[in-house]
Amino acid sequence: MATTQATINVSSDILSYPISISKTMTMSKAANPSIGLDETTGLRTKKFTSTTAAVIVEHDELTDDKAHKLYIRNAGTSKSNFFFVAYNASAAAADTAETIGKLYGGDWMLMPYDGNVNITVASSTASETQYLEYMVFADGIVAAKG
Repeated sequence: MATTQATINVSSDILSYPISISKTMTMSKAANPSIGLDETTGLRTKKFTSTTAAVIVEHDELTDDKAHKLYIRNAGTSKSNFFFVAYNASAAAADTAETIGKLYGGDWMLMPYDGNVNITVASSTASETQYLEYMVFADGIVAAKG
């Protein structure tokens, strides 16, 4: 049986008292939380040389309504360039209602993903090459893509 865990550690002194958060999550199947996620799309890297949006996870790649987890990381170091991350739309428009957020150099995210929508990203710049790293820990893969 597969076991996949994610751990996050956050410490901060932004308030008048220190914050320290340390949490670990075991990624498990939706239908049976005692069984770990045992499939993955594999770790992928995508090179961006323009601001054209690209779908990185297609809604028909994974089974719908499951307990998938999506990892995305901006592999760059620039704090002025970023990736728009969106669902079901062009990520190139910052004002789209479906934009999840922006990942600046070194930023990453891990979020639940139910497989019902496309995940789209777009670089904020065409003047510099940017690299995006991503992977889905899956509760069922329909078709391998990539």
